[in-house]
Amino acid sequence: MTFLWAVAWRNLWRHGRRSLITAAAMAVGMAICMAMIALSDGMYVQMFDVLVRQQLGHVQVTHPDYPAKRSMYDTVPEAGAVVERIAALPDVVAVSGRLVGFGLVGGASTSAGAQLIGVDPAREASVGPIADRVRTGAWLSAPGAAEIVLGDGLAEELGATIGGEVVVVTQASDGSLGNALYTVVGFVHTGSSAVDDAGAYVGIADLQALLVLDDQIHEALVIGASDDDAYIQAVAEAVRGVAPSALVRTWAEASPQTAQMIQMQDGSAWIFLSIVFTVAAFGVLNTMMMSVFERTRELGVLRALGMRPWRLVVLVLMESVMLAGLAVAIGLAAGGALDAYLVTTGIDFSGTLEDGFEFSGVVFDPVVKGVVRAERIVQASLAVVIVAVGAGVWPAWRASRQDPVASLRAD
Repeated sequence: MTFLWAVAWRNLWRHGRRSLITAAAMAVGMAICMAMIALSDGMYVQMFDVLVRQQLGHVQVTHPDYPAKRSMYDTVPEAGAVVERIAALPDVVAVSGRLVGFGLVGGASTSAGAQLIGVDPAREASVGPIADRVRTGAWLSAPGAAEIVLGDGLAEELGATIGGEVVVVTQASDGSLGNALYTVVGFVHTGSSAVDDAGAYVGIADLQALLVLDDQIHEALVIGASDDDAYIQAVAEAVRGVAPSALVRTWAEASPQTAQMIQMQDGSAWIFLSIVFTVAAFGVLNTMMMSVFERTRELGVLRALGMRPWRLVVLVLMESVMLAGLAVAIGLAAGGALDAYLVTTGIDFSGTLEDGFEFSGVVFDPVVKGVVRAERIVQASLAVVIVAVGAGVWPAWRASRQDPVASLRAD
């Protein structure tokens, strides 16, 4: 076997320029795939953060009828005690209760309809990066401080200013007309177009008083220590044990559409790999076929000396593996450099898309950064080897089927 490796290595460099060009072409394809996959993973990580961690939670706790009806009256009672029991579970990292209402928010000269989200400021900040998403001003300081944080789009529409006041008018659960005056303390950009353009955060005690829903919430968002599906299912089971009368669902159960969209992440990676390496396979096939044609007499001599056909197959496939190894080495170097640039600097679209771009309800930052995952690099490397070996099968089989006498007579 050592002899075959030595012969394969020598054959690979008989036409060094051709081998290098083929390896470089595959390496460029691998580097492009690594960069595109890192960029795609970065976008999906941001999408997961906005749609799951900020909006759905790993596990969602609601009144059984609330998901279908979205009625103000379908609440989880004794919310404080429920949230505390959930927070005490060992697998729960953070939990935040939310109360949701709709009303008219009035500024100094204009007004707009808005979704009011009542939260405990500290708990909400522990669930997701909401406090870090405040672009101007500050996050809420206390549950009942009569403060409001407006979505940046809504704030622009109202002409609101930090330290100014807005009035909120809504219908309360008892049929009365609720109204309250709030001090604007911040403008937030969550990445969700629905919240940024028509959403506002207030202390949960303020909204409970405004809607006359004392110690009630519409949903509780639960965050575990891992994004793994099996782990999240275990967290959901634990939550059901302490909230038996509520509807407890994982984020995938609460929003199947979001789950399907997130699952597209793996599909997009394989699409990139298949397109690039299908093209690269033709280059490897051409190189190996030319190598076999040019060595017809040599292969005939080896057959005449008693080399079995399967050993000729192994010899040609060894050349393919060596070519793939060279391509992987170059590709890892080039792809690693591209990934490093995408992770640290990213691609800046601020020149044409100053406010970012929207996709599936998520507003992405104008600077898109990549995320590198080890399994993606392994997949790209294996794809190079599989493509090279697969493209070498036909030339290897053809070499093993040559007639020794006819091969020796070839020019």
